[in-house]
Amino acid sequence: QMCNRAGCIEADRLTAFRAAVLQWAGRNKGRAKSLEIADAHALAVELDRFCADVDIAIGINVVTQDGSPFSGTKIRALAEAGGLKLESDGVFYLRSDNGDTLFTLDNHEPMPFVPEQMKALVTTGVTFLLDVPRVADALRRFDAMLATARNFAATLGGTLVDDNRAALTDQAIDKIRHQLTGILAKMEAGQIAAGGARALRLFS
Repeated sequence: QMCNRAGCIEADRLTAFRAAVLQWAGRNKGRAKSLEIADAHALAVELDRFCADVDIAIGINVVTQDGSPFSGTKIRALAEAGGLKLESDGVFYLRSDNGDTLFTLDNHEPMPFVPEQMKALVTTGVTFLLDVPRVADALRRFDAMLATARNFAATLGGTLVDDNRAALTDQAIDKIRHQLTGILAKMEAGQIAAGGARALRLFS
């Protein structure tokens, strides 16, 4: 694998890999052809740069309007009603039928959601997150996440804001959707469709 979210492969690892393949081929009376290490590493760097350009996550925060905190009990009830399940890392996940993450719900404050503490938990906000490169049909998933966030805001008496705590207006949402469309098109053009097998390996 030429790169992932930790960066691109080192030239010495490519050298060792090629040597191992050539050695195996020689032992088994086969032949192997490969790029020069410098050329292969240059391709890895280029791929890593491409991935960095499209590696975005879209966050929607629901925060309290009047300072009155949200209760963990209500958050959990709303989340589960929307199909999200609390997992061992303290985050709610909405997953597809095959287990892929569609979007997540996390505490806007540093404390994770712990099942045994949800009844006593209070927080000033929650964060919905869409990991764009890892989600197929991301535009539809964004709309679903947005609808869930709006339901949270209406039920809890909160408001939608971005990561800078600026109000998430219809105009701002249209801008996000436009940017998302551009990212998805760029990934398609690069033959790394969001949520596809290649994307799941590269953005891991």
